[in-house]
Amino acid sequence: MRKHRSRRYLVLAFALGLLYLFLFPQPSGREAFFKPIWSRSIPPGPSAEADGQQARLSWFKAGRHFGFVRLDGQVLHAAEVLHGVALSELGFINYPRVADNFVFQDPLGRFLYAVPGRGYPVLDPGGDLLYSVSTDLTELQRLDRDGEALWSVGFFSPITTLALSGGECAVGLLDGTLKLLDSGGKITQDFLPDPSRIPVILGAALAPGRLAVLSGIDPQRLTLLEKRGAQYSPIQTLDTGSDLRREALLGFLADGRFLACETDAGLALRDLRRAAASELPGRLLALSSTAAGLLALGSREGGGSRLRILRPLSSPLYERSLAVGDLFLRFLDGSLLLGFPGRLLRADYLEG
Repeated sequence: MRKHRSRRYLVLAFALGLLYLFLFPQPSGREAFFKPIWSRSIPPGPSAEADGQQARLSWFKAGRHFGFVRLDGQVLHAAEVLHGVALSELGFINYPRVADNFVFQDPLGRFLYAVPGRGYPVLDPGGDLLYSVSTDLTELQRLDRDGEALWSVGFFSPITTLALSGGECAVGLLDGTLKLLDSGGKITQDFLPDPSRIPVILGAALAPGRLAVLSGIDPQRLTLLEKRGAQYSPIQTLDTGSDLRREALLGFLADGRFLACETDAGLALRDLRRAAASELPGRLLALSSTAAGLLALGSREGGGSRLRILRPLSSPLYERSLAVGDLFLRFLDGSLLLGFPGRLLRADYLEG
């Protein structure tokens, strides 16, 4: 029995070795590469007690599963998404299609608090702020841990996109208007982009002093705004040439220099410091970036996907086709978490 078990371990180790070589080939000469650190299978299961050592945590997704993992590879919690999941650094809310309560759990899956709520919970990245979008998408609330509504704002048109930055909210609506709310729920600005044949807000991104809005169908426009005093003012409007008819990914990269905008052809990257842009082909699956200017991009390729590591407006540092069509990417400094159905990997960016 012991020999059979040892043989199984050897087979598993060999298979993981092949997986590493396939995903992260080793360098020859001086070049950028990713060093594989660990690989973990991700089934649903009970939470694991942390061993008390200090290690950075991260949430992750792997197909229909999500959870929290330490950078040393210890999976603290893994579970299947019910209908949707709101994730943050402090914990998560895994909610069914119809919910009467939002249950907030910590990275180990332990209960922290529950609040009455109907609709869809939204957490800010830090996990300190909890919002609720009504089931008909016409009301936004901010809730405290006792379930009290700190404020509530109703809209005449359904919400199509929501962006958060600190306590500020950018709320895009189906009628083509975007509303800015402060931390007290007061509408501080109504923004109406240049007209299109079909008015709609498809994406919004907020950063300190900056706002980006993707709007309209025929034509579809990207508007960049800067905060001047108490208001955001347009500084540039671009025709994207795209025809998306759903919410699109739109976000400022971690280095603060580039803006990423999803199009129907792939991903457009725009340099906010100078008039330069590039487009990467393939339907977008996942995106993550670092403050040092590194970008990980996953896109659809046939029945699988394609992983690219690059610096914006430069040739890819790493490029590989994958046999999986569902991909998760998240950078933590120089470490990249890569998730797909049933597995989570960590690889570190190095130059050798």
